[in-house]
Amino acid sequence: MNITFDEERHLYQIDGRDAVAVTKVIGSTIRKPQLEQWIGRLGNREAERVRDKAADHGTLVHELVGLIADDTPSIPMGEHEAAQHQLDQFREWYEQMVEEVYAVELVVGHPKYLYAGRLDFLLRFKGDVGLTIIDIKSGTAVYNESKAQTSAYREALKFTLPDFKNCRRGVLHLPSEGKAKFYPHPRHQADFQAFLSVLYLYGWLKS
Repeated sequence: MNITFDEERHLYQIDGRDAVAVTKVIGSTIRKPQLEQWIGRLGNREAERVRDKAADHGTLVHELVGLIADDTPSIPMGEHEAAQHQLDQFREWYEQMVEEVYAVELVVGHPKYLYAGRLDFLLRFKGDVGLTIIDIKSGTAVYNESKAQTSAYREALKFTLPDFKNCRRGVLHLPSEGKAKFYPHPRHQADFQAFLSVLYLYGWLKS
């Protein structure tokens, strides 16, 4: 199975067929009332500025935790205190909990449902036999839709790496203050059915 990504269209292709990004399906379909209220308080222009800055920060954190997993010894962040705290918390969590990393930023896709995405980590915890899909969240909170996101990755992983089809999954939250915390997602079938419902609604709204 060949998966490519068109940057201009922000669209994956699986063996030449268009496949929508998991994060686009979820982000453009599931309402976030708290986010809408926040935008209402700030106004659209200021909210867009803050959102774009937060997105840049999140991208930076994702890239740097990948370097830590690749055994980069030290990543001084200078004036980026929040990012430095998040990296320090990730390193502490990683050294305590992780036995082995199998993949970082792994692209997976589902040839039947035609969606694809990039999971942050596929790793094995200390004391575990099986693998776990980890999605990193660096925002202020972790939302329920992350369960649909990781379930979509797990189902797609069956086609990308069939030997690892029954992985555990969850979110690692790296807050700008406080400790890193892992949130497991144990109800896979229910979460994947939720994702398929969102995927159907996304397609219906686009039709």
